[in-house]
Amino acid sequence: MSRKRRQFKKMTPNKVLRVIKPFNQFMQYEASGGILLLVCVIIALLISNSPIGLSYLSFWETYIGISFGTFILTKPLVFWINDLLMAFFFFLIGLEIKREVLIGELSNPRVAMAPIIAAIGGMVVPASLFIIVNPLGSQGAGAWAIPIATDIAIALGLLSIFGSKVPTMLKIFLTTLAIADDIGGVLVIALFYTSELYLLPLFLGLALLSIMVILNRIGIRQLLVYAVLGVVVWLQFLLSGVHPTVAGILIALTIPATTKIDYSEFVVISSDLVKRIQDSCAEGIENIDSKNFQETSETLRLACRDVEAPLQLAEHGLTKWVAFGVIPIFALANSGLALFELSVNEMFNPIAIGIILGLVIGKPLGIISFMLVSVKLGIIGLPEGVNWETMIGTTFLAGIGFTISTFIASLALSGSLLMGAKGAILLASFISGLFGVLVLRKALRDLEILSMPYPPVDLGPPNIIKSEVISES
Repeated sequence: MSRKRRQFKKMTPNKVLRVIKPFNQFMQYEASGGILLLVCVIIALLISNSPIGLSYLSFWETYIGISFGTFILTKPLVFWINDLLMAFFFFLIGLEIKREVLIGELSNPRVAMAPIIAAIGGMVVPASLFIIVNPLGSQGAGAWAIPIATDIAIALGLLSIFGSKVPTMLKIFLTTLAIADDIGGVLVIALFYTSELYLLPLFLGLALLSIMVILNRIGIRQLLVYAVLGVVVWLQFLLSGVHPTVAGILIALTIPATTKIDYSEFVVISSDLVKRIQDSCAEGIENIDSKNFQETSETLRLACRDVEAPLQLAEHGLTKWVAFGVIPIFALANSGLALFELSVNEMFNPIAIGIILGLVIGKPLGIISFMLVSVKLGIIGLPEGVNWETMIGTTFLAGIGFTISTFIASLALSGSLLMGAKGAILLASFISGLFGVLVLRKALRDLEILSMPYPPVDLGPPNIIKSEVISES
């Protein structure tokens, strides 16, 4: 069994295709999902500022509960969205991280250095600017992590406006940067936004994760087994005080990334099965042995399943549901903001100013400065086909921090402070997106002009040139 199982990362010459295909699918879903996310934000803002705005905001506070015997858990609807549905979002992030580490940009340490260094700069500088405005001990000091995040869905959605003009390596760089950014965000949530810690449920959750790792190692590939255990792990993390979305990342890391048969074995098996099907049809459709045909087609289906890693299957199945389901619902539940009720003090208090400075200035400044120093030192180089102007435009897009920023704000703040922070996140994300689009528009136009071949110079008919030379002599 162990000889037949192949590591997902040990790939044949088809490796490039196997990497690019899921990335392109991810790009399409994320870009489309980002546009839908923007639409949901606008809808939430319009409704919350309409005559039914109060009812709309109250709806998300409706209490819903579950019970098993004596166990009862009753929470507002917004809790189930932010803590349960968003666990699927973080689970998908975990799958993307594992894929990137195994076969993606993060699998090559030197290539991965650029987005990782950029992500570190894009977290350190915004957090530092926020802390300067909100020093330790102040009312908003605990919200320092709000401007460290990047919303990859909206960023890729805006990047998709330029279509094929955007270099592929720039898209990969932004995606990898956002994934590295997400890793930092999850660590921050786990370490700094756990108010109370209960050791027994945490121990049980970690023990179940260990069992899932063992199941992975012994070759258990059924996703249903991991799904059932994952639900219990999520519940244990919830009861422990550690934010349950962290469980989503950890569960994803236990999903098998191996194929039961390798690609060469699949080619041999599938070719033989297809030949059998063709032979059975050679004497005419009416003479086909239906039982044999069904058995052969079922064997082919199983071979197709065995050549896919469970990680790929899970990511493929979840991407569209998260992009078009979870994230839009999160936006509808968390973007409701009565703008006309926000006072000047709420909208431009130190917390809001720190968020705006962090996302609009801190993000691009941190990414560019860390990359510039690293390039000068020879540690990294710019991605292929990318210049500094396009990189600057991309760093502004990295300042769009809606989803994770709003998520962290809901953990760190409450009441009017939370409302003001949401307004600042929306404003900062809008400014960052606008700057990013404008800078990228000019940069990509210049890049396109530079890449165009020079037109031939018309020197006129040869006889004219000759006559001019003779006359001069």
